[in-house]
Amino acid sequence: MIHVLDEALVNKIAAGEVVERPVNVIKELVENAVDAHATHIFIDVTDTLISVHDDGVGMSRLDLEISILRHATSKINSFDDLQHVATHGFRGEALASIAAVSDLIILTRRKEDMEGSELHVEGGVMRSLRSLGSPIGTTVLVRDLFFNTPVRKKFLDTKEFERIVEFLEKFFLGTTVAVRLKLYDKVVLEVNADTLLDRIVQVYGLDVAKHLAVIEFADSGIKLKGFVSKPSLLKRDRSQQAFFVNERLVESDEVSSALYDAYKSILFVNKHPLAVLSLTLDGVDVNVHPTKKIVKFSSPEKVYKAVFDAVRSIFREQSVEFSMQGTLPERSFSFSTEENRRFQPDTQRSLLISSPKEHEGYVHFPSLRLLGNVAKTFFLAESPEGLMLIDQHVVEERINYEKFMAQYMNGAVAVQELLQPEVLELSMKEAMIVQRNLPLLQTLGFSLEDFGETTFRLSTVPVLFNRVKGVELLKDLLTDFREAEKEKIVTRMACRSSIKAGDFVSSEEMYALLKKLDQCEFPYTCPHGRPAMVKISLDDVEKMFRRKGF
Repeated sequence: MIHVLDEALVNKIAAGEVVERPVNVIKELVENAVDAHATHIFIDVTDTLISVHDDGVGMSRLDLEISILRHATSKINSFDDLQHVATHGFRGEALASIAAVSDLIILTRRKEDMEGSELHVEGGVMRSLRSLGSPIGTTVLVRDLFFNTPVRKKFLDTKEFERIVEFLEKFFLGTTVAVRLKLYDKVVLEVNADTLLDRIVQVYGLDVAKHLAVIEFADSGIKLKGFVSKPSLLKRDRSQQAFFVNERLVESDEVSSALYDAYKSILFVNKHPLAVLSLTLDGVDVNVHPTKKIVKFSSPEKVYKAVFDAVRSIFREQSVEFSMQGTLPERSFSFSTEENRRFQPDTQRSLLISSPKEHEGYVHFPSLRLLGNVAKTFFLAESPEGLMLIDQHVVEERINYEKFMAQYMNGAVAVQELLQPEVLELSMKEAMIVQRNLPLLQTLGFSLEDFGETTFRLSTVPVLFNRVKGVELLKDLLTDFREAEKEKIVTRMACRSSIKAGDFVSSEEMYALLKKLDQCEFPYTCPHGRPAMVKISLDDVEKMFRRKGF
């Protein structure tokens, strides 16, 4: 039999959508405080209490009483208001939802009132409403959250405090309101700076600042500003990414996809950039998710393009520098005879007599004077700023990747006819993969024809990768063909065919490679994100020898 649910049960159901965890309570209360024009917000959290105090405009006694009713709000009056809402909250669900599953006390006073008002609600039932002396602003005390929904309380875990800290770190990168968070009376977060860069430093630390690139971009009615990390600063997860749309902290597939696509070929595998991006634009629907964390764009393709172009352009315009990481040694070095052999003296002598013009005139790098080769893997170079370690494999891998990708994108991959076609013998599964990808292989420069049930004959290979035997290269690519990601395939081809660790490279060859690398669009990393060069500053060298900083 169909019947109408009572108000108390309806509120508990609604609370399940809005208030899933303690962090959702804090989110709603903090957004209310910002909407109330607070300049300072103080948050205290324990296992049984969430306290949020702000110095905003406060509420009248009548508004306080109404505020815990569902869909009671001061922020919108009509559907048109909903289309242009500028506040964080607007539905009037937050306080009702919190009150339904907690022991709630709200204390508030406006500037024009002589005294404040206190409202006590337990499990959705109002217990008292009285006048009380209080400071200007609003204080909300939430005790025993989920006391009347034990199943939900059971699913809370030890990471609740971490979720709270992460949310507040991100949220207060999008506003100039000051915040202080205490966990069990210990201050764990305090943000009060005026500029975004200073707030990032307060949240993520001073060392982060030198690895950030500033974003300032405007196109097609979209304004974008913020900071992203250079490839020299990458994280293990996405926890240090904050996206704001019209000053609202959101999750956005369009923004996230554009960000990662902009980092393609310079982002190390399983690493993530730090990003704080703020977009301002029209055509945003904020009423598509119960917790308002997701928005919908009327022109998602324009948002994607704006973010992609803005982020990608900074790696063309700004230099990316990788510096030596970790602590400096405190003891003197000793080397075994075997270690001494790893430095190539013959290479060193030939390098030192090279023409001085060979190492000058770079666009992306300082002038370099090669000093020698270490373990047939790294070149050591002197620059005006100190020493540079250069990875010979990464250098050629980036060159090969960009050169081949340009040929591929223009549909003009240069191929070489094999004097003697090579036979490719595969398992049935591998043969099926190759058969399915024959058109793609053709565009990549590999001409294959059936030569039996699981056998193919290879007659052409890309000129750029003719250093590697075509059959070997194709077999190595089969894993990537399963995923059918062209960029990953090209990356593997570039890696496979480039100079390896242990290959001898002369000084003249390395100078020539550095010139080619300098002409690349993104010369600072290989397509996997590994650095081509690492700087050891003169200051660091002096500290190693205890000439400075001891």
